[in-house]
Amino acid sequence: MKKNLLFITAISVSVALASCAGGGETASEETTAAPEEAAAPTAETITWNVDPATSNIRWEGGTAGAQVYSHFGNIAIQEGVVMTEAGNLANGEFVIDMTTINPKDENYSEEHPASDLVGHLASDDFFSVETYPTAAFVVKSAEGNVITGDLTIKGKTNEETINVESVNISEDGMTAAGTLVFDRQKYDVAWAHYLEDVVLSDDITLNITLSAKKG
Repeated sequence: MKKNLLFITAISVSVALASCAGGGETASEETTAAPEEAAAPTAETITWNVDPATSNIRWEGGTAGAQVYSHFGNIAIQEGVVMTEAGNLANGEFVIDMTTINPKDENYSEEHPASDLVGHLASDDFFSVETYPTAAFVVKSAEGNVITGDLTIKGKTNEETINVESVNISEDGMTAAGTLVFDRQKYDVAWAHYLEDVVLSDDITLNITLSAKKG
């Protein structure tokens, strides 16, 4: 009888120990932390320094009425910096050297050479270049192919937009092109044509080409 009691007791202890061991393994499995998910990659922001030697702005303005013609030419970018994100323009600014107005159209003569137009555009009738030798554009926001920013001419600042036509990024650098059209009257460029039947357009078009290298 005693032998049977000892045998049953031994079996009971064995079962209890096995249960405890099994329960420990289950608890360990339940408390194992799941591996953390990998963080989503973020878009890389790259800073580019504008190269004035390979950048340019083509300007154009014209008339209407009895005489219809336009003047166009180049003007230099003095300096600038541009930021791209995921291959798109995201931020930046550039400075325009107003002393570099250079006509390229052919609406001139010996009596009225291109240098006369340069002098007129540089005068207080137009851009007052001696007082305001630079203009500037500072990006405020970018959405799709539209850049919104502040354009400053003759010390006056207004919000304008650039429609971006292309952005190309390579190991060698970055190029971008876009068009900005502004109303000269908003910047006190208010000269009126001396012929009553000729109207000088208020719109001036800037075709901007930026070339830059990584900062």
